[in-house]
Order: sequence, then C-alpha cells, then structure tokens
Amino acid sequence: MNKQSSSCLITESEQSVKNARKHLVQEGEVPSGVLRSEIEDSWLRSVEAGLNCESPLDLENLSRDSIADLKAKNRPLIEASHPEVKQLVEYFSSVGGLVMLADADATILGVKGEQRYLDSQMKYALQPGANWKEDLRGTNAVGTAVVDRTPVMITGNEHFLDSAGYLSCCSAPITDAAGDVLGVLDLTSPTDNRELPPNMSLVQQAVRSIENRMFSGQFQQQIVLSVHSRPEYLRSSWQGLLALELDGYIQAANEQVCQLLNRKRKQLVGRNLEELFGVRPEALLTDLHRKGRGQLRTRSGDFVCELLHFPNSFPASIAKAPAKTSRTASKLPEIEAPDLVELAGLDARLQKGVRMGSRALAHELPVLIQGETGTGKEVMAKSLHLDSRRSSGPFIAVNCASIPEGLIESELFGYREGAFTGSRKGGMVGRLEQAQSGTLFLDEIGDMPLALQARLLRVLQERTIAPLGGADEIALDIAVICASHRDLKALVAEGSFREDLYYRLNGVCLRIPAFRDRTDKQDFISHFLHQLTPDGRQIKIADELMLQLEGYHWPGNIRQLETTLRVAIAFMEPDELVIDSSHISDDFLEELSSSKLPVSGAIQLNAANGTLKDAELMTIQQVLEQHEGNISATANELGISRATLYRKLKQLDE
Repeated sequence: MNKQSSSCLITESEQSVKNARKHLVQEGEVPSGVLRSEIEDSWLRSVEAGLNCESPLDLENLSRDSIADLKAKNRPLIEASHPEVKQLVEYFSSVGGLVMLADADATILGVKGEQRYLDSQMKYALQPGANWKEDLRGTNAVGTAVVDRTPVMITGNEHFLDSAGYLSCCSAPITDAAGDVLGVLDLTSPTDNRELPPNMSLVQQAVRSIENRMFSGQFQQQIVLSVHSRPEYLRSSWQGLLALELDGYIQAANEQVCQLLNRKRKQLVGRNLEELFGVRPEALLTDLHRKGRGQLRTRSGDFVCELLHFPNSFPASIAKAPAKTSRTASKLPEIEAPDLVELAGLDARLQKGVRMGSRALAHELPVLIQGETGTGKEVMAKSLHLDSRRSSGPFIAVNCASIPEGLIESELFGYREGAFTGSRKGGMVGRLEQAQSGTLFLDEIGDMPLALQARLLRVLQERTIAPLGGADEIALDIAVICASHRDLKALVAEGSFREDLYYRLNGVCLRIPAFRDRTDKQDFISHFLHQLTPDGRQIKIADELMLQLEGYHWPGNIRQLETTLRVAIAFMEPDELVIDSSHISDDFLEELSSSKLPVSGAIQLNAANGTLKDAELMTIQQVLEQHEGNISATANELGISRATLYRKLKQLDE
C-alpha cells in the first residue's frame, strides 16, 4: 500500500467518525456499523449514562488530602510501575508524549511528560485525583480500558467528548494474578503529532513488566516459575508465570501463561503439575536446580521453565539453627543466619576461611566471598556481619545482577527530590547510606557496570557519598563484603572489571567450597534436615540413601540439597520418620544410582554380603581409571592419603 492510498484510508476513517458524530448530534443516537465496534459500544454506554458530546470537562478533582490517601492505597501499584513509567517518560516526553497511571476506578494517580499542548481545561482534567470513568467522561482510553478490561486505542474524535477530540490515547489495564483490574497505564499525545504515532505495543509491553513484578511480589511464600515455548523469552515481559505450592498445586497464573498454554485461568488454578503436565513437582524442582531449566509437556507442544522464586530459601531455612558456642547463643532468636562455627561445620578449609573473614572485618578490611551458585554466599556474609562489632547495625544486601543497569546507580547512591523525571517526592536513600554503621553486602559484584565500578572505588577510598542531584557529601561508616560466583581475576584480565577495584575489595578472599567438595557432607545433611523439619519430628535418612547423597556431585550445591530435602519431607506421611528412596523422584534416583560411591560407602553397602575387600578394591580401580592413573587425583577423590592408596593398589596385584 503506497503513502497516498494510506492517507486516503486515514481520511476516510476520520470522515466516518465525523459523520457518526454528526448523526449523534442531530438524531440523538449512535449510528450502527459506522464506528469500530469497541468505539460504537462505548458511545452507546456514554449515551445511556446521559452524557452529551458537548459537555465540558469541569468535573471537580479530589482534594490534596484525598489524593494522598489515594496514592497510599495504591502504593504497591505506583512503586511497581515506577521503572516502566520512568522509561516511557524519558522516551516520549521529548516528542510531546504524556504518560499517565490510573487506579482501577479510572482515577489518575500520576501524570508525567509534556503538557504544553494541552488547553487549560484539559490540564485541569489530567491531574492526579481526576476521574476518567466512562460514565463521567464518555469514551476515553483510560475509562474504556477499565470497562472493556482490554487494551484500547482512541484517536481524535473517537473520544465521546468534543473537548478531547485533539488527543490520541493508548491505554492498557494492569491486572493482578486473578485477572482483576488494578489500574491503567496510558500514553497520550496530540492527534496531529506525527513524531509520536499511537504505540500500543510499547504500552502493552510495559504493562506486562509491571504485572510480572507485582505477581512475583505477591507470591513470596510460593514457588514461582517463568514459562515460555521459547527459552529466549524466559524472564522477559512476555514470560508466563505460575505460582505453586511445594506439593505442585497451582495457586495463580498470569495472563501470558494462560495464552501460551491455551487454557483459561480457572483451568489451571487449583490443578496439580502432574495432572496438567505429567511431571511430578519434586522431579521438576530437581531439574530446575540441577540444570537451571525444566520442561513442561502438553498436547499443544513443549514449554521450558525456570525457577524465579523458591519460598524460605537457604538463608531463612537455617535461621533458627541452634548455636554450638555460648558466645552468640543469646543473639540467635533475633538473627537470620547461623553462628560462624556452625556454618563452617567440620570442614577444615571452611573453618579456616571463616576465621580469616571474621578477623578481616574486625580490622576494617573488606571481605570477598567466592563460590559457586548455591553455596550460601549471602548466608556467609550475614553470619560474618553478626559476628562483627557492627552486629547491632543494619545488614544491607544488594544483588548487582538483579537490578537493571539503568537503576543500579540510584539504588546504591540514592537521589534527592527532583534529581530526574519520575523521581520520588522527597528523594530516596540509597543502599550505601542505609548501611550506615552496619555492613553493605554486594552480591554478584562481577556484574556491576564498569562506569559504576569507578564511582564505587571512589566511595571506598574516600568513604563519602553524594546522592544523585545533591551537592552535599555524606560520611560513611560501613563494612563492605562482596561476593561473586565468577572469576574476578579473569574478568580483570579481559577488561570487564577494574583491577584497582578488585584489589580494593579483595582484603581477604574467603572461598566457599562446592558442596560436593566438603568433607563433612553427612553431618551437614543430617543437621540441615533437622532445621528443615517443620514440626520438630526427629526425621532421619536411610543409611543407603545417605551414602548415595554423600556420593552425589550436587551441581546446584546447598540450594539443590535444600530443595531435595524439602520435597522429600513434603511427600512423607505424618507418621513416617525415615526418608528413603520412595520419597525421592525417579529422575533424581537415577542420578544418585549412577554417581560414584566413596570407598567407605562401598564397604558399608557390601559388608553384609561378605564382600568388604572386593567392594573397596573395585571402587578404587574405577576411580583410578577415571583419573587415567593419576594417583594424587584418585587419592583426593577417595578421601585417603597417597600412601594408603599405594598400599591398597598392591592388594589388587595379589
């Protein structure tokens, strides 16, 4: 279609609306089949409400106190929408766009952007506290989106009121996990603004992001999964979301997952994963922690999923662990992490590491914690904080990988009121300042943008900060603990991490071993199980299963162990006290069976059959072959000395 024919179509469309309006004024009724169906329906409702298209916009807005109450009531919606509103304003205000957020009753909560093209009457009507319900203002994008519960675009004279005829608006309702309308996001511009044509797709994308943020925040006590048919769309605004209990029963589903699965919400909520997708919940969770992703199979195709949230994660689950020393016993009811002695367990390397970390903080030296994902780096940081002289101060944790790059600077340093468009009234105190007299924990420091690394280095050197938009500097008195699962030295070598910042942060490096490398696995598993038991039952693990757990390689580390134990507990009967293979998923059992057993495990499993020596020597031979005859590596994996290994190898030749 060429430009000329497109222009003719637009002219014809505008003429149709003009003819419909003329018919409405002269005949007092809405003509049939002239307007778009959604506009025609809305005009009919406007007429039924007793409105006249020539009515003025002089409705009274809410008082200042009432607006404050309205915003307080809708605070979760306002805060969840802040990043998207800010982004839309930065993009569209320079070309004459106006971004509005309204509540479920079509009352405006906030207006940002360019207003100079509005006449005085419209400026008053587009202020916080103004209500744009359809039965008050006639057909309009905000009010009609609330009624139709669907995105709507209204251009020029499609508005019912003549006074709004010079505007073009796109609105999309923001819904909660049950599908109920929470509010509306709107983009408005002059109809003749060719630089800013109606952009419904951007508004809808922003709304999806807002809904996803609110969904995840609402279901903190449930498992939350990101679902899509294409892996690249996981954790995006197009992701489907499922909230479910540990036993696999779905508690909530967002609109995207309903569309992806081609099912209505009522067909998902209250159903079990196994019933819908043929997968046991414990098997799916094991996959999610082991591989990072799981698979859901349906008649219409396969879907991939990732774990976004797991309730009562590792730091919380061991919060009530009893102290093994009297030094901190009195503090334990008030803290959320175990004592350092308990955290180190019986592993000699970890015991040495926590001693060094504790002494480093005592001498005001920074601590860098390195370890694989799932090893409990934040738990270690919290325990170090509680063991330090700053234990009565705040512990402020920041995950540098989870905060969008455009927001991390304001999150860390805070800002003063008016520092940028969309900033909160009164400004915001940054995480650095929140940690005053306490400890700042920067998790995944390797993912911090380079530009921000330079600013952080300056803060650590000078111990002062200046919030965005503020000239005053604030003296800092904080301890700093950083963590990363990435090799920071390698990042320095490739130029993605500042060398000077690395040496500033690396006062003492505390390496948390992968769980498969800990020397106290059985003791740790038993103690951890005790902490996870909800009703105080003295649950134990069957000897054979315990040996298999000890020999497993645990790619998801302690986080995977926690999921495994939680799932097993969930599938025990109330009168059961021993966890065995019947409480473990078939997939995970297959992995356990294929894992190598330590020498001691082979001995215990075969002692009853009189094959003690044979089992031990067979295991040694298998491990030696896997390490291609390397004596040191074999001895290390078997947990014996080289001398002992040589002695046992002689027995193989006898």
